Parts: sequence; C-alpha cells; structure tokens
Amino acid sequence: MTFKPSVMALALLAVMPLSHAATLQLTWGDPDKFRDIRAGDDNQIKYQERVIKDLEAAFKTQAAKLPAEQTLKIEIKDLDLAGEVEFFHPGFPFGIRVVRNIDFPRMELSYELRDGKSQVLKSGDPVISDMGFRDGIQLPNNSTPLRYETKMIKQWFEREFPGPRT
Repeated sequence: MTFKPSVMALALLAVMPLSHAATLQLTWGDPDKFRDIRAGDDNQIKYQERVIKDLEAAFKTQAAKLPAEQTLKIEIKDLDLAGEVEFFHPGFPFGIRVVRNIDFPRMELSYELRDGKSQVLKSGDPVISDMGFRDGIQLPNNSTPLRYETKMIKQWFEREFPGPRT
C-alpha cells in the first residue's frame, strides 16, 4: 500500500494514546481507491484530509472508553460516505453531496484488540454500515460534518466492545 505523506502524518497522530485510554493504532488503505470519499465542490486533497482527520477523531473518542492497558489496531480498507456527489444541480458545477435515505454510510475494517500482555482479545474484518443512519439525528440543527459516519462508528464500538468501558 502507498500512503500520501499527509495521510501518514494523520495516522501517526492517531497512535498517541490519551491518558487512561486504550492505545489506538489507526491506519488507512488508499483513500484514492475508496468507494466514495469524493469532495464535490471542494478541493479533493483537502477534503480527503479533513474526512480522515474527522473520522480519526471519532475512532479516538470511542477507543478512549476502552481500558488503558488495551491496544486497538484498526485498518480502514474502504469507505463509502453517506450520500452521493451529484453534478446536475444549478449553482454547483463541480457537484454537491446529496444525502438520501438509500445512500447510507459504510466502512470496511480490519481490527485487532490486544490486552496489556499482547494477547489477542478480539479481531475481525467487519463491514460496518448504518441503514438507519438518519434515525436519531436532528436536522437541520445538527450540522456536524460526518455526523452519520461518527454515529455509525459509535454504534459499532458499542456492539463490538460491550463490557467495561471507562
């Protein structure tokens, strides 16, 4: 796999543990080959960097709830953001992301959770998605970028790592 320098820099930041939180080691496949990380009317490179940064923050927030002695390694293999970029809307010649109920978020992951003695506690290669991604999200008041993907990540953590969380 090849990584762009900016993606590598962001991935290295994700390795730094928060105090009293599990260590998170997050890596990304090739974003240029992801199913959907298109920018629409924004600069593609800056958009990708922003998406990666925001999703890494969501993973860090959830990993912080795991016991401090654990290490969670996650590789993002593919990403499909909620909505689709459409190019036929007046005033948006370079496209705009339109979110409809059928365009739900989806991520393909590989993960491994280890304890303080490097014993594998859990691992897998899930494809996570949220077909009900608009449920529980208040619009238009919630204009948080990637709110659907962040919700999906939170729900996955709650299902995958149920037990004691800090």
